[in-house]
This record gives sequence, structure tokens and C-alpha cells, in this order.
Amino acid sequence: MRKIKNCFRIIILFNSIISYSQNREILILDSATKLPVETVNIYYPEIQEGTFTNSDGKATINIREYDLRISHIAYQEKIINSKELQNLNTLYLTPKSVILDEVIVSSFNITKALKYVLENYENLYENQPFEKECNFKETLSIDNNLKRLIVTKVNWWSRSYNYRQLRDLKLRLGSIDFNINNPMDIFTDIPKENIPSNSGFIDTKNLINNVYLNIFLINFIKINPKLNFIIENSSANEILVSFTSDWKKRYTYSFRSKGKIIFDKETKAIISFTNEVENKNRVTKSYTIRANKEFSYETISSSSILNFQKNKNNKWTVNSFEVSADFNITYNDVKHNGNIKNNLYVLKNTQIKKVKNAGLINLSKPIYQNLPKDIVTNSNAILLSEEERNFIDVNDVVKNK
Repeated sequence: MRKIKNCFRIIILFNSIISYSQNREILILDSATKLPVETVNIYYPEIQEGTFTNSDGKATINIREYDLRISHIAYQEKIINSKELQNLNTLYLTPKSVILDEVIVSSFNITKALKYVLENYENLYENQPFEKECNFKETLSIDNNLKRLIVTKVNWWSRSYNYRQLRDLKLRLGSIDFNINNPMDIFTDIPKENIPSNSGFIDTKNLINNVYLNIFLINFIKINPKLNFIIENSSANEILVSFTSDWKKRYTYSFRSKGKIIFDKETKAIISFTNEVENKNRVTKSYTIRANKEFSYETISSSSILNFQKNKNNKWTVNSFEVSADFNITYNDVKHNGNIKNNLYVLKNTQIKKVKNAGLINLSKPIYQNLPKDIVTNSNAILLSEEERNFIDVNDVVKNK
């Protein structure tokens, strides 16, 4: 069995003019459960900019003299004007009701619906050159303890939302809010094997293949030509479909896809796609470089979530993106559970034909390895969760000792 560098690469199968200088922190809760709602889009459609709630249901938004749209795929949309926003602290969202249209249920075919999106892709989705100002967040946890937290601005430029080749897109780094990357502390008897640069990561090129819906759909349909599906909701505007595939064999392991897709009834576009890939026996054995000791790495599951909203040209555009993976690493007969997650939140969307090449991300490297250590600010647009703030506080104490 060949030696390989102790570096675990996760492969996924598949945002004017300010009228007030005031910011407002908002807490968004579910009206029924009173629990916080994560990834709620708080957005000014007129200027195509906004933000998202964190896992505690909190967000900070600049107060501007435009209507503010509060939206989430599972909740009824709300529109708030700037005067209301100045006095708003907590907002309750009402879950969408479940409605079934029997005509839709009997005639819907998920494979045909997916192929329709591909065949009409350029008419449905953003087809002009754009630049999206984004927040990128990456977390890595081992045994439920955070080991990595990165929050940085990323500017994503592309010729259109139609991926053909790498030269048609550019990712540029902006200010870095937080960049903490600690050792995984798995190889306890070989300290030098635990260096942060050898930690797990999601391959950047593979990340791109998931954030562009056209290439994602091509791969998805190829792997899943036939799906078992159920229509969970068919309202006046949307169709929510859950799906599962049959188990398939690949090399020495098995996998299947499951998830949910929301279609817009008027345009027939996909406006939300959640895909989880479950694995059985996807185990890779390897050896540490320094001590030649065996360890095993098991990919349990990986998932990707794409959400869309309409831009000023009435085309669907990426709103937020998440890709994550659950895994195990077994060393010295001790199994360690891990999770790695990358989130991309679009804060502002602008049509622009050309951008400068300064600060481009090397797409052959994971994003965290592109980060310089000397461009750090503390003005993150996406609020951190309580767990993440505690992680930063602990690391500040250790660094200042």
C-alpha cells in the first residue's frame, strides 16, 4: 500500500446609496417553534445586496431607503420598509403550508423536469457577466470540536452562470475576517503529522463543479438516470420534490443520492437543490509519512445545497451555496468523527464585463491555503454563531499567553 501525504481531500459527488449610517441586528425565529432560523436571506432587491442569518438566527443589516425582503425556502416571504426596520429587533417567519395539487402529482416526471432545466438553461439563469461579492466560511470539526474557522470576502466573477472551463471564472480574495487553522490532533504520538496544512479540505475545483448548476445537473443526471420521488408540496408558485436513488456499486463501496428540489412553477426553473450522497464502506487505508503507521479514512456522506433568487433582469441567480462532508479517521484503534463545511453567501450582485486579476485564488489549492496571514479585519458581514465566537476567544487567549 503506497504512502501518501497526510492530506484528506473531500470529493463531492455530486448581493448604493446609504440613506442611514445605522446598522440593525435582527433575530429571526420560527413563528411556531420560536426557534432560530438559519440562512434566512435579508435582501434589498432594488440594489441586489443583503446578508444571511447565522445558526443562531441573527444577522446585521445596513438600513437603507429601500424595501427589504426576508425570504427562506421553507417560510413565507416578508417585505419590510426602512422605517419599520429601524424599530425591528425580532421577526417571526411562518412556515409554508403543505398543499398538494393532484393534477401536478399525477403528471410530474422528475427526470423530464431536470432535463428541461438543462435544455433551457441560458433562458432561465443569469447569462450576463457578473461579479458577486460574497462571504466565504469554512469550518472543520473533529469529535465535535472546531479546529478551523475561516471567514473571508471572496469576489466571484464569471462570464455567465454557465460553466464551461476554468478561464471563464475568477475568484479573488478580499478582506479576511478570521483565519484560525488548528491541528486535528489525531496522530497524538506523532506531533509533526498534525500540522494544520495537512488538515482535511474540500477540493476547490470540485467545489466549482457543484456551485454551477449546469455542470452539477449534467453529472447528477448521468449518475442518477432514474430516481424514486415524492411530491411533498405543490403550492401556487412552487413544487417541492424529495428523491432517492437506488444504491450503486463503485469499486469497493456503495453509494446513493437523496435530497429535495424546489421548482418554480412559472418558469420551471430549479430554485433550490439539496443533494446528499450516502456511502457504505467507502474506506481508504494509508500510512503516515514520518512513522509509517497505518490509518484509515472513511467518507460517510457528502452534501451540497444550492439556493437561487431572481435578479433585476428576471433571471435566476445563485443566492447561497453549501457543501459539506461527514467522515471518520481511525488511528491506533481510535475512531475520530469529522465534519467539514464550506459556505458561500452572496452579499451583492453586479453586472460587470471585466475585472482585474489581482489577488486571484489558485484554483488548484484549497481556499484556506490561499489565505495570507497579514490581511485580517474584524468586519465580517455574516455574524458568527456563539460556538464560533467562543472558538475565537479561546484561540486569542492561547495566542496571547
